[in-house]
Order: sequence, then C-alpha cells, then structure tokens
Amino acid sequence: MLRQDQEARPDYRASCSSFDPTPYPRAHPQRLPRRWARPAALAALVALPLCLGPAASAAPAVQLNYGFDDTHHVQKAEVAMLWDSGWAWGNPQGWQVDLQWEVNVARWFSNSDHNPNDLWEFGASPVVRIAWWRHAWVPFLELSVGPRLLTGTRTSDDHVISTAFQFSEYAGIGVTFGKDRRFTTGYRFQHLSNGGIKEPNPGTTFHVFYLRYRF
Repeated sequence: MLRQDQEARPDYRASCSSFDPTPYPRAHPQRLPRRWARPAALAALVALPLCLGPAASAAPAVQLNYGFDDTHHVQKAEVAMLWDSGWAWGNPQGWQVDLQWEVNVARWFSNSDHNPNDLWEFGASPVVRIAWWRHAWVPFLELSVGPRLLTGTRTSDDHVISTAFQFSEYAGIGVTFGKDRRFTTGYRFQHLSNGGIKEPNPGTTFHVFYLRYRF
C-alpha cells in the first residue's frame, strides 16, 4: 500500500538497476577500455537524476508541538507547517529516504524563579526522513539542522543565550497512521545553541512531542 503522494510516483529503482553505463560492449568483464571510460562516467552522471528522481509533491501538513527543558525551566508551544520537497530515494513500498521542508513559530515560556522572560522562536529547516512504507502504519526516523531566530537572548537570569540567532539540531522518531496515512505522532530530541558565536552559550535542549495532520 502506498501513501497518497507515492501512488503516482514512477519506480526509479528499475531505471537504476537496469542501467548499464557502458555505451559499448565490454572488452573485459572486469575492466573498461580507457577510451570508453570518460563516456561511461558521463553517462553515469546523466543517469544519476533517474535514481534520485522527483516524487509527486504531497499536500502540506500542520503540526502542533509541545516541548520542555527542565534544566533551564523552559517550556514551548509550537506550530509548524511541512511540505514534501518532491525528492525521495529507495523503495516506495519498503525503506525510503525523503526530504521535507519545515517552517515553525514557537512561544517559549519560562517558569524560572529568577526574573523569567518569555520569547518567540522562528525557524525553517530541511528534514531528512527514513521510513518503512510496507504497512498502513509507517514508522520513521528523522534528522534536521536549521537556523532559528529568537526575540530575546535570555529566558531568566540563570539562562542567558547571548545571541538571538541560534542553530537547531534534532533527531526524532515517529509513526504515521490512520486513513490515507494522514496522522503522525512523534518525539524529537532538539538542541539549540549559537554554535560558539558568542559566550555564554549554555544551549537549550528540548524534549518535544508532536501531532501532525496532512491535508
């Protein structure tokens, strides 16, 4: 069973597995004549987009997140939108790697006892997903790195982050399920820091839980 955006997707595995980059008969089963090596390399480069061919774009999805950082006494509520990039690699009925785009807006709430300060977070990230599409429910892993912009540089006197510009990295797990695989729930381990641009740089590490709906 294929997800909605995969139903019309051509199977590029056939193009990759059946493609022979040798434009002429091989003179030896293990070695290509030197005069054919360059044409073969060019042919292989031309064929590479077939192996990583564009997938049919899916409808966008909306995602609601809740995260917390107990170390620095910060919680956040977040809304995100996601779109398939249209690129995927692998078996559309088995293991497959694809790329999504995500934009987000989050509100940070500080419950510190030392002069708390709430912030807004704005961001955009590419998300690489590794999923198993064999069943109606789809387990997956995801990884992402992207920029974030905050509206302040402290959440309390004990948590000063120095710069409003931050980097976000996260790794997560989740499962897609339901009719037409429209629902997704998951967990992310997310770390934000300024990458050493300015000190102090304590970083903020969130445990994030989310629910997503694809239109």
